[in-house]
Amino acid sequence: MVSGALGIIGCQVLEDEMAYVVAQDPEVEQVIVIDSTMEKSIVGKIQHMAPQKKVSCFDEKYDIKQFQLTTGLTVVLWVKSIALHQSPPLLREEVTQAIIRLEPLIQSALIFYGQCGSAFRNMEIFSQGMRVPVTILKDNDGALIDDCYGTVLGGREEYRAFLVNQPGPCFVLNTMWAANWKHFMQELQMMHDPSSIDEAKEVFQYMDYKRTVGLNTGLVDQLVFERQLNEFAAIFGLELEDHRCTLRIVESSYKEAKGRLTEL
Repeated sequence: MVSGALGIIGCQVLEDEMAYVVAQDPEVEQVIVIDSTMEKSIVGKIQHMAPQKKVSCFDEKYDIKQFQLTTGLTVVLWVKSIALHQSPPLLREEVTQAIIRLEPLIQSALIFYGQCGSAFRNMEIFSQGMRVPVTILKDNDGALIDDCYGTVLGGREEYRAFLVNQPGPCFVLNTMWAANWKHFMQELQMMHDPSSIDEAKEVFQYMDYKRTVGLNTGLVDQLVFERQLNEFAAIFGLELEDHRCTLRIVESSYKEAKGRLTEL
């Protein structure tokens, strides 16, 4: 049995995938969640998928040194807001500081992000000075994933093929985007009032979006996901495609980070 503590710091856009890798691992006894988002939804998802696990939740101001860890495998899961994507330097700094704060507890860290613009483009420089090994979402050949969409599409080449094969501009929705698109657009300043979508419609018209593509990992209720996609497509007058995706990258990256628990 694996013991110790694995830290996961990730964007709420990949919340469903983070909940999945933690819930499906039978060796994880305890999950400590630090949730920086407005939705505060990841704890319920983990508990639903793995009711036998001990799950607790705290805010960012909690004294991390007071966490009581079990003798088995603990995952400390820190969910960051999508709003950080507005500034790659700030995103990089927030994740850096999160790892530093967790270092007294954990023996390995997994960053649930892609390159996200320039935020994590150079992992060698990013991980310099870290006292624990740091893993990031990677392709089969070890290259960094572009972003959250490339993560579930299967990698860089699959992402490029997906984009090339689109007949025109499309707006992509993964499961978290489909469930929270109004708030996410507000956080990314695509609309100021989530009750009024006129601003978003103007952006869509300017970008000439004609289609929306739902990235389906199978992690959420399929009827709910289908309804969310259909509602979004109807509001913006878009054609809809449901694109089946993969969890291969999140599974392999989690396995790698977990395997590094003994490196210290």
